[in-house]
Amino acid sequence: MRTMLVVTAENPFPQDSGGKLRTGNLLKIVTAHFRTDVLTYRGRGPDTGNPLPNCRFIYVERRPRSGRRLMIRTLYRRMNHSYMSHSDLDFAPHIRELCRSTSYDCVLIAHTLLGAHLRLIRKLLPEALIVTDAHNFETQLTRQLADGQRGLVRKLFFRLNHRFTAREERRIAKTTDQLWVASEDDAELFVAEARAPRHKVSLIPNFLDHDEYEADADAGEPPVTLPTGERRIILPGNMNYFPNVNGALHFHERIYPELKRRVPGIKWYIVGKDCHPSVRRLAENDETIVVTGYVKHIQPYIRQSDVVIVPLLEGGGTRLKILEAWALGVPVVSTSKGAEGLEYEAGRHLLVADEPEPFAEAVATLLSNRRLAGAVAFQARQKLLENYELQAVEGRVLRLLNAHRPEEGRVRTAPNRMNAGEGL
Repeated sequence: MRTMLVVTAENPFPQDSGGKLRTGNLLKIVTAHFRTDVLTYRGRGPDTGNPLPNCRFIYVERRPRSGRRLMIRTLYRRMNHSYMSHSDLDFAPHIRELCRSTSYDCVLIAHTLLGAHLRLIRKLLPEALIVTDAHNFETQLTRQLADGQRGLVRKLFFRLNHRFTAREERRIAKTTDQLWVASEDDAELFVAEARAPRHKVSLIPNFLDHDEYEADADAGEPPVTLPTGERRIILPGNMNYFPNVNGALHFHERIYPELKRRVPGIKWYIVGKDCHPSVRRLAENDETIVVTGYVKHIQPYIRQSDVVIVPLLEGGGTRLKILEAWALGVPVVSTSKGAEGLEYEAGRHLLVADEPEPFAEAVATLLSNRRLAGAVAFQARQKLLENYELQAVEGRVLRLLNAHRPEEGRVRTAPNRMNAGEGL
């Protein structure tokens, strides 16, 4: 059996965020075909163990560092400010030890913010196939983050952060053998802005193991019983991720007042870890809003809701929160940006609205018209099974991993549709 090293700063278990779901689901595929070592930080919660075969986890303790020290290192090293980018301080000795003891056939680097690891691994394993999995196009996200800052010093710092990130993603595009992206939009951005050679870029959409969601329903999920008689909408996600924070605030200010007028007795659940103070405050003076904070299992909350809302105005990649709603049979109302990167037909697989009043109307329509809601949920589930289910993506992943390192100049033709082929 061939060998693989996976480097991920975000421990994929428990799978309680979009990034963890993506990395964890990729691991489910590769561990069935590779003897796999996973180098990652130890999770902050209780150890959930290793649920995967042929897989060994090497845990690294995340040493505390002051924000001031990381800011200074960001400026001195001209690197992204995220803790992931600075994980080389903790990971580098382990990477050297692992690569000297095992000549891995493949290496999967689970984020473009881990570029420093890529350069080190290339030196240690010159013959290995190195794959970088881009969860997002971080150049775009850091640009959006910089544009939203207030104050001269913050604006200057985050603009520099954006420039450093853009430079790093260009380096990654040049150095990695394969660059996996979550959406066709991100693929085009990597080619246009990061100067990624098109022959390196391959589309691996976000996906779910649908059988797990069916098993959860059959076995009985952890006991979470929400009050009966509510007409319930839910915004799931990491509530410290700035697109989610800004989306929640936008929905509260511009959409929710009209929705409450249209739908008496409505209840809005905001469910996700690391809740930003500005989001938590929304529930202080409004008893129709429930902010749960971290929950171990988000599926029961989604399953017991009537509509999933995705009021995002920024971000990238594809939205695992939409795929989870599709898997759990709950209809979705989203902005165009929120559904970006997914293949869908508006009105059939989800309802799409970009202005506040049409968004409120779409949610109210699904809450009052259960027949339409059921039809949208059914069609969405079919789309999930066709395009975004583990078995639909597995063959594409394995073909790429079984390929030789790409030859410079060999160009793959971009498919018109996401499921037309593996390369872009």
